This record gives sequence, structure tokens and C-alpha cells, in this order.
Amino acid sequence: MNKRISLSQGKLEKWEESFVPEKDIFFLREQDLHLLKEFGKNCLLFSKEEFSNHPTYAAISYASSYTYWTLTEDITTVVVLPHRVFPSLKDSVKTAVLTIQHEVGRGLIFEGSYFEGILREPAKSLLSPYEFVSNNQQYIGIQKEVWNQLPKSLKSDLLNRIAFDYDTPGIFDPYVPAESMTSTYINTYPNQHGPNCLSSTLFVAASISEGVMLDWIIKEWIHPTTFMNGLTQLGYKEAPLSKDAMFPNDILVWRDKQDHIVHASFHIDKHYFFNKNGQTFFNPWKTVHMRELDEQWGMHTVKVYRTK
Repeated sequence: MNKRISLSQGKLEKWEESFVPEKDIFFLREQDLHLLKEFGKNCLLFSKEEFSNHPTYAAISYASSYTYWTLTEDITTVVVLPHRVFPSLKDSVKTAVLTIQHEVGRGLIFEGSYFEGILREPAKSLLSPYEFVSNNQQYIGIQKEVWNQLPKSLKSDLLNRIAFDYDTPGIFDPYVPAESMTSTYINTYPNQHGPNCLSSTLFVAASISEGVMLDWIIKEWIHPTTFMNGLTQLGYKEAPLSKDAMFPNDILVWRDKQDHIVHASFHIDKHYFFNKNGQTFFNPWKTVHMRELDEQWGMHTVKVYRTK
């Protein structure tokens, strides 16, 4: 079984700096708009459409921390606050707003179990106004101002627990090539949000093609069109899919029912792939077996791309 990837204190400190964005963001539905008056005038109110197209809040740091991809479709309004405003609201308003954030799927809302055994004073009192219950389950919302006040030991313990949830150990022994373009990154974490499966896959393919490590690519947040353009530049073409006849340097690409790319992974050898499951810094670079990829992405259509 895979061993858990260790996290250095230096890595955790880098994560602490960017884990919670500078501004607080709250997502509301039509039925929640009666709460707008509670935020006061020191805020910005966005329509869902305008917020989605705003260059500042479309940034990877905001998207990854607040997990935009898990938000429900019925959001109509987005409230942006300086981080010192939310703590000044009435506790009953905090509870109502954070409960809504859980219901609409916003990030930075955690089950109380994440804090079991590590929550002590003064952190317990600091987080008390951010606790709420939904469907008989206790949750705690994290906002910038309270995050700044929490002890470093609690921050490190919490980040470690979140990382462990993201990096569920696989069921197959990891295959780590002794010398390859991937060996520097295997079993490591990024310092920042952004690197995703597409940048990780394209990095290996381009580095092998050029014969040098093109490290800057692996640190990018690459979107599907850029990714497919990269494969074309490198001479990759779609090939007949046969999972029993995979070649080194093959690339697998998974698409959903709308033909959107949802994942990609680079075949190293022996049905082991260089892989990253997502764009957050909690998603490590790893080698995974084909069967693990099937378990995670098998509900989608997979295609193989190969170069001569």
C-alpha cells in the first residue's frame, strides 16, 4: 500500500499564507437575499454572471479556496467583504450566512471532526462564532480574520488533516522510476494552488520532447484548449484505445457527456501514470496505477493520445 506523503513545516507555512483569501466571499440564492441588509454598506454586491467574469475573483487562489466547482447552480448574488467586516456582524447572522455557504457548496467549511483533539483555548473561543449545525452535523467556517488569529500549531494540524483527505493512499505499490522527467515531482506537493492534471501531463510530454525539464509548465493552471493545442504541437494524435497495450509516453484523456475534458494523465510504464487529481495544493503529484484511474474516472469516456 502507498505510504502517505509527508509534509514539511516549510511547506505548511507556505500553505498557511494562501489557504484563506484576503477577501471574504459569500454566495446567496434568491431566498437568501433578505440577509443583504445585514452586511451593511462596506461590501460589494455582484450578480452571479458579473462575478464569474471578474478577473480578480476568477483567480486560481479564490477559485481553489472557495471551490467554485462545487457551488450549486441556484446562486444569484455574490457578496464580497473586507476580511474585518464579517467578524463584526451579529453571531446569529454569521450562523445564518455560514449555513447557507454549506448548503450551496462553498469551500472553507469543514466538519467539526477535522478539529477533534486539536481545538484548545484560545482557538476554541475564536472559532465558536463560526460554528453551526446543519442536518445534525457540526461544521466550522473559516474566514480570513479568524484564520489570522489562530495558533500556528492548529493551522498546521488542520492543513495536515485536509491534505490526508485529499491524498487517500492507493491500493497498489507505487512505481517510481529512478531517472525520469517525473522523479523530481513524484510524491511532492505544490506550494500554491494552480498546477492541475493538464499542466502535469503536458509538462512531462514537453520535457521529454525537448530533452530538458520544462518546470515552468508544471506550475501553470492549464485549461483544456491550451492543453489540446500543446498535444498537437508535440505530435500527439488520438490512437485506438487498448488498456492492455499501453505504451510509455501515452496520454489518457477523460471527457464527460458534454465532451468537456475532466482529467488527463501521463503513462510512464507498466500501467503506472504520473498524475495529479485537481488544482489545489492539497493534490500531490503521484504515480498511480491504471486501476486507480479507472476507479476515479471510469464513469467518463477515455481516449488515448500517442506520439511516434
